[in-house]
Amino acid sequence: MEQIILTSRSASDLNQKVKDMIAQGWTPVGGHYAVEVHHQLRYAGTQHKDTYVEREYSQTVKKD
Repeated sequence: MEQIILTSRSASDLNQKVKDMIAQGWTPVGGHYAVEVHHQLRYAGTQHKDTYVEREYSQTVKKD
């Protein structure tokens, strides 16, 4: 059995990667994961303006 972890910065890109791997005979294992890799509070002086968040999405796939 061979196993790899697919990663992407967007859910739609990960979805496409998983579809491509399924077409090549790979099978997803379990669910996907989304983790926060960067979190930044942005301010103008002392006033909070917004929060910038980067996520990484991953999915394990296997091939027998």
